[in-house]
Amino acid sequence: MAMAKYDFTPLITLNHDRQLVFSLLDFTQEHQLYPNNTNLVDYDMDLDKSLYHTKDVPRGYISIFI
Repeated sequence: MAMAKYDFTPLITLNHDRQLVFSLLDFTQEHQLYPNNTNLVDYDMDLDKSLYHTKDVPRGYISIFI
């Protein structure tokens, strides 16, 4: 939590595309900069599945989480 005061993610996200923003949010969650009260990775996977009309977990997530 102490590092959260040095986190520039809110400022950076204003100027970058969504894919980079999801990666930044995943990084903050992985390094526990904030309390774990959101589940954006699951949201991102669900969004990917709905965009590509599949029920499979996107390939990029398999190497990260399994």
